[in-house]
Amino acid sequence: MQITLLQAILLGFFCFLVSTSMFPLGWLSQNIMSKPLIHCAIIGLIMGKPSEALIIGSVIQAAYIGQMSIGGVATLPTITTSLWFALPLMLVSGGDAAQCLTICLAFAAVNTSITTFGNLVKIGFLHRQDALIEKGKVHTAWWYPVLGHVYTFAYCMIIVPTFCLLGSTFVVDFVAALPSQINGITSTFTGLLPAIGFMMLMVTMLHNKFQWIYFMFGFILAAGLGWSTIAITIIGCVIAYLIYQFTPKTQAAVEEDYD
Repeated sequence: MQITLLQAILLGFFCFLVSTSMFPLGWLSQNIMSKPLIHCAIIGLIMGKPSEALIIGSVIQAAYIGQMSIGGVATLPTITTSLWFALPLMLVSGGDAAQCLTICLAFAAVNTSITTFGNLVKIGFLHRQDALIEKGKVHTAWWYPVLGHVYTFAYCMIIVPTFCLLGSTFVVDFVAALPSQINGITSTFTGLLPAIGFMMLMVTMLHNKFQWIYFMFGFILAAGLGWSTIAITIIGCVIAYLIYQFTPKTQAAVEEDYD
């Protein structure tokens, strides 16, 4: 099985939409569409393999669940573009999440360089827009942010379809050509990424050491008793509701409830 020309074009186009956040509902859709699992779901629908894509996407999402942007710098490598050709190629070649992340992370440095150059190009458009606004040419200035997306469109529509049409054989040969040490390190790193992602998320959620007990309790239910994720989630919601109901409220909170 190979990726068709239509699939390659659709993958490049949706990569462009996700990269530019050109979806309705503003920040809400931007926040949702930035998740790797959502990317994988769209890729799976285009490729006709939604279940396989979501299985790989769940591993990648677990790794990036705690990703944050501090001062404009992401805490994990950006795979927004590389995922759109790495995952489709894995779907047609039978690869797994470790191989998919290997391709994504290998392309991350290139992706960052190209994105940085594109931001410099867009800054030029923004300065030109400011000059037109000062001259009162608002209608002309309105188009300049749109012109800034032309670079992103060209980048996504060239990079993603090109790598997709090169075929799964190219990617398989690329991964096979890597030294065994690198593949071993990548496999180990891929296994650790979900734990790192959850750890980064828990650092922002935990406010005292006692709250670690809840995570240990969930781990015992899953690993020791074999409970499903849905059952543990329901138990967690019940515990959270009971804690909320029986936690003494401050005087300010009581007055707010009466208001």
